[in-house]
Amino acid sequence: MTTREPAQSNNDAAAAWAARIDRGLNSGEQQELEEWLGGDPRRHGALVRAESIWIHAERAASLGPLIASPTIAAPPAPEQAVEELATRPRLTRRSLLVGGGALAACLAGGIALPPLLERARTLRSGIGEIRRVPLDDGSIVTLDTDSVLEVAFTQLSRLVRLRSGGAYFEVAEGPQPFLVETAGLVMRTTASAFSVRAIAGLPTTLLVSRGDVELSQSHNGANVSVASNMRATLPEGAPSLSDMKVQSLPPEEIDRSLSWRNGTLSFEGETLGEAAAAFRRYGLPAIEITDAKLARKPITGVFTANDPAGFARAAAISLDASATGDEKLIRMRSAQTR
Repeated sequence: MTTREPAQSNNDAAAAWAARIDRGLNSGEQQELEEWLGGDPRRHGALVRAESIWIHAERAASLGPLIASPTIAAPPAPEQAVEELATRPRLTRRSLLVGGGALAACLAGGIALPPLLERARTLRSGIGEIRRVPLDDGSIVTLDTDSVLEVAFTQLSRLVRLRSGGAYFEVAEGPQPFLVETAGLVMRTTASAFSVRAIAGLPTTLLVSRGDVELSQSHNGANVSVASNMRATLPEGAPSLSDMKVQSLPPEEIDRSLSWRNGTLSFEGETLGEAAAAFRRYGLPAIEITDAKLARKPITGVFTANDPAGFARAAAISLDASATGDEKLIRMRSAQTR
């Protein structure tokens, strides 16, 4: 029977590895890192969080003197890294984190440093707008309507924070990992294509159309690998990845779910109420359904995302209902209640 290392041991080692990665790894160290990662699946998540905290610290350092913690001892690390800590006088990621000890403490306590991304590139899309933006590494991000994300590429990793909304990432292959953080989750890949949705009141969703994405939570070491043609859904506020639903999907279902990139919304059995909620994110008029029975009826078809009025008229004909209103609100009711 194999005994797994305590989570704290993995966190300490991840903190040390983050410091070593920061100064650069030689081929032998790279091999050693791969062997260490292969020894325990929890280590991938620990290293993702350690890398993310290093990036937070780099931004914090650029703001000038901040609160450090001289009482926290550094974890085991190579002698060279320790010497750098002792001799470097200016405020850096290493001095800010006291050689990785504070980093290990952040990992152990599930505490992330403040999101100080003043140097990050912020991308936004307006209501009803779909934006396709090339990134510096050759990757491409497509923002769904009413979405905000921040991009911060460093020598350590390629980091994106999805603040709200949804986005589709076509990740170019590169030596640094590509990380997406949102809603307490961290997604890690090197070359893949996937979408992420983080909308208030709805489950957080990861949909992978190409390659593999490793998914972990920012406050613990658990991780889940999501492969091509798979979707992972985590209910809002779920405490752990054990609450996540992961399912395989046929390629046509993947394409349908990503139809928003072309400015359309595709439904295949979703309820009218669900469809109306989807259209609401793309602009006015809002669709109000006056009776619960009509709201539960299934709808099928492909519709222009920024034309909710056209959708309401088509749905009314299909479901024997009426759709009346103005440029701000359309009310739908079944024929029996007219």
